[in-house]
Amino acid sequence: MKITIKETGDIKELRLVDPDTGVDWIADFVGNTGTLDDGQFEADDDGYTASRETYEWWEGVVATRQSNDNRIHALEQEHGDEAVRKVVDVGSMDLDDETNAIAQALDEAFGEDA
Repeated sequence: MKITIKETGDIKELRLVDPDTGVDWIADFVGNTGTLDDGQFEADDDGYTASRETYEWWEGVVATRQSNDNRIHALEQEHGDEAVRKVVDVGSMDLDDETNAIAQALDEAFGEDA
C-alpha cells in the first residue's frame, strides 16, 4: 500500500503479509478499520495520502501485527492451532492495544524468543 506523506510528498509503503499464503492484505487490514471514512487515509491516483503522524502510527501497529502473525504461525506449527489461539484471544480493544496485548500474551505463554 503506497502512501504519500502530505507534509513532505515522500512515498512510503505499508505491507502486511499473511505467513500462511504470502498474500499482502494491508489494504483489507487498514480499510476494515474505517480509515478512508474517518479521513486518516485519502485515496488518490497513486495510492493513498496521509499525514506523517498517521503513517507513523500505522507503521508501528502494522510492524507489531506482522511480528505477531509470524510468531503465531511458527508457534502453531510447534504447539498446535488450539493452544496458540487460546493465548491470543485477548478480547476486543483498540487496535494498537490489541496488537501489544497479543505480543505480551505470546511472550508470557511461550517466551519472548518464541
